[in-house]
Amino acid sequence: AAKYSELEAEKTSIEAELQDRIESHNAEVESMRENLTNIETKLADAESQSVALKAEMERHIDGLKTELDASHAKSIDLESSLAAEREASAAKYSELEAEKTSIEAELQDRIESHNAEVESMRENLTNIETKLADAESQSVALKAEME
Repeated sequence: AAKYSELEAEKTSIEAELQDRIESHNAEVESMRENLTNIETKLADAESQSVALKAEMERHIDGLKTELDASHAKSIDLESSLAAEREASAAKYSELEAEKTSIEAELQDRIESHNAEVESMRENLTNIETKLADAESQSVALKAEME
């Protein structure tokens, strides 16, 4: 009877330890889920910013194209005028082309940066999902051991 009581106490101790480990793993899983939710939110925000930035770039480029077209049309109209007027229009046209190129390059850099950030967040999300799956399978294994 004493041996039975001793074995029963050891069994109770092992069950309590396993329950603590399961609860600890469950807490880790919940923390990973929260991290996953945070990363998904950041990813959605970054994707939204990327879309907005692209739309802003396209609007700005369209505006520059319109301005360039107007400048070019003015240049054609003024070709019959004085050579100095023609040179001024050509200078304006070149300036707008340079500004357009500069803005396109800057916006492209910003888009690539956002895309790299989104890709990094996707990789982090994949890593966290893998860790979450590992933690869940460990929790299931511990639960199976307990049973």
